[in-house]
Amino acid sequence: MSLKIAQYLAWRYIRGSYHNTTVSTLTKVCFFAIAISTFSLTIELFIMNGFDKALTEKMQSIYPNIILEAPEENSFDFNVIQKKLLSSYPQYIEACAPQHNKRIVIQSYGSNSTSAIYFKAVDPLLETSISSLQEKIVNHTLLQEALRDDKVIIGTTLADFLNVTVGDTLTLLFTQDDEFNTQHIEFTSRTVTIGGLLKTGIIQYDKYLLVGSHHLMRTLIHEDLITEIGIKLKKGINDTTFMNILEKDFKTKVNSWKTLYPALVSASELEKHVMFILLTIIILIASTNLIALLFVYINNKKRDIAILQTLGMTKQHITILFTNVGLIITLIATTFGIATAFIVGCLLKIYPFITLPDCYYVTTLPIDLDISIACIVFSITLLISFIITFLTARTAQSISITTVLRFDN
Repeated sequence: MSLKIAQYLAWRYIRGSYHNTTVSTLTKVCFFAIAISTFSLTIELFIMNGFDKALTEKMQSIYPNIILEAPEENSFDFNVIQKKLLSSYPQYIEACAPQHNKRIVIQSYGSNSTSAIYFKAVDPLLETSISSLQEKIVNHTLLQEALRDDKVIIGTTLADFLNVTVGDTLTLLFTQDDEFNTQHIEFTSRTVTIGGLLKTGIIQYDKYLLVGSHHLMRTLIHEDLITEIGIKLKKGINDTTFMNILEKDFKTKVNSWKTLYPALVSASELEKHVMFILLTIIILIASTNLIALLFVYINNKKRDIAILQTLGMTKQHITILFTNVGLIITLIATTFGIATAFIVGCLLKIYPFITLPDCYYVTTLPIDLDISIACIVFSITLLISFIITFLTARTAQSISITTVLRFDN
């Protein structure tokens, strides 16, 4: 019964605070400080989560989930490896496709402009099952159609540099040993036709990549190699765990876009952690306003405390009463801050008016509204506030009943 009375009185104290200017002002300061700090932390985590997802989607526009690399100077027998992968790991793998990369020099017909790039050989039928390469082709041309009759696909930035477009011809210059560092290089040249343009938003691909079929690689460059096998995982599979399994079973190198770009991944994780720590400290600082507020409440309610103890309320319930005062303010402020973050997040998602510079892999500010993030922020804020209010509310136990009732007018 005393517990219910303590909860009721805590709510009544908060509602009646507007009669006292000092208490009312402190209550508003605490409320808005906690609301603003929880809003900042929540919206920051929404944005960082959006960056992570946007970066993953952008990188996997070319890269599959996992890349199984052939041992150095060796080639895979794709049919054998494919059969082994699909039969041994049916619970992990959704699809796989062969790939091969070769360094070449590209030149537009009738021009002296050249560029050193990578020739990526793919299977037009199987590639669409492991990556979103087809979705990145300008004008939504099908991958099979763009690579038909040994045509090639190049990035839009490279096309602008060479001043070419779909239907134009290119000259491919390559060496058999793939060595460009020697003093004397003998190039073999072949002419190909552009079948499509690729736009990923990543400069490494849009300017330094040419995509063709394995048939083109065999007929023009006379290389019939499969040096990589791209693997698409089923939903919910942890790529790091499965990479360790493949490395152990195949005794070869296994990569994902995260291992190919470790600096980018580390920078993203570091930024997320630093921002989380800084904004959590801001929540801690904002919550310390509750200390001043509770001391004012306790000082103003000394007579109430003495009377309640005289009527039989224990010191523990007195502590709970003032702890509830702090928790109710925190609960309402945190809910308001998180709800505001969701509203702002929805507006940014519907109206992406904040543009980003070219150094980012996305053009507008990405945001991902994750309910689990809101729950984490809510729990952290309540935990910090509970610790602060509980320790402060315990000072009410030191109030002497006789002293208050005798001398407090």
